[in-house]
Amino acid sequence: MYRCVAERVLMGRHGAMASSAEDPKPAKPAGTARHGADSQRHVLAPFHHDVDEERYRVLTDLAIRGVDPRYVGPALESAKRLWCRLRGFALSTDRISAAHLARYLAFEAERVGTFDYRTALRRANVDRYLMDVAMRRTNRSMRTIRWILYDAGRLVHPREYPEARTLPAPRTKRIAAASAQDIRDWYALAPTLPQWLRRRLMLLLDLCYGAGARPPDFKVLRGTSITSETIDGRELAIVRLRNTAGGTRLVPVTDSDISRRLLDLAHSKGSDYLLPAAKGQVERNATDRIGEQLRARSHGNINAAALRNRWILDLAERVPAALLLQLADVVDVQVLADQRDQLPTYGLHRAIALMTES
Repeated sequence: MYRCVAERVLMGRHGAMASSAEDPKPAKPAGTARHGADSQRHVLAPFHHDVDEERYRVLTDLAIRGVDPRYVGPALESAKRLWCRLRGFALSTDRISAAHLARYLAFEAERVGTFDYRTALRRANVDRYLMDVAMRRTNRSMRTIRWILYDAGRLVHPREYPEARTLPAPRTKRIAAASAQDIRDWYALAPTLPQWLRRRLMLLLDLCYGAGARPPDFKVLRGTSITSETIDGRELAIVRLRNTAGGTRLVPVTDSDISRRLLDLAHSKGSDYLLPAAKGQVERNATDRIGEQLRARSHGNINAAALRNRWILDLAERVPAALLLQLADVVDVQVLADQRDQLPTYGLHRAIALMTES
């Protein structure tokens, strides 16, 4: 009886092997039926019926580095299976996209201690990862990674993600504010530069750090954009800046030195643009050109947004939140939350004093 059973088992195995050898369909990839301890710990994406097998085969030798070796295999396999289900992508971009997806899956597995593609692609987990890497990536790179992860996540949790190609802008960390020492160093450098570059650097510093101007503002600012107001015998420069939602706002410049320089410049320019204009208009990336000229002279990089963020942080210590939103033309205070460590912490008595001031 035992012999008959063994023969039936053996014949069954040979039959299965023969059937497999004659099957003209592409073999399912390694990892489809995993055994042992790894299969109990790891949850890989299934080899879905709509996987594009040609694209999948092209990704056979895909590799990633800089992640925990325990999760490299499951991450690569799951990424290939998921990405090759998506349509409308060129073979030339598959390797980059699948690698980004695999790297995220491996990082998330390392964070939680186990590999589960379903949990990793929850939108909350994806958004947390995007926040973590935002400061180390360019805006263009972040958009690419976000599209990739959202497209993959939509396959697994379609209700958690917006419809394809209609994603809102991500909430990324703002550019770090320039330090007080950075500001002093740039002002100290200005007198050593050629006159034309010195004037442009001083204008960039005075308007971004002194009045919270944005780079696009320089395209439209003229001498007539700066007026004055006398308060208690002190003449202050008032800069009229455009709001992003339309209209304008008036921003007082309270630093006496900056205020005086801006007023002098306004008087000399009149109705002309503050920056040199070619063919009747200021170059769109005029502030970037200032940075390029400084870098060409080995002076490092100056960032207009970092100067403006320093102005916002300093302003936050002195004025009510409502006035901050008005003067800075922002709809939230996320720039403050991102750099909370640069803001003061108030004791109880000081908080009470501020809250009870008339």
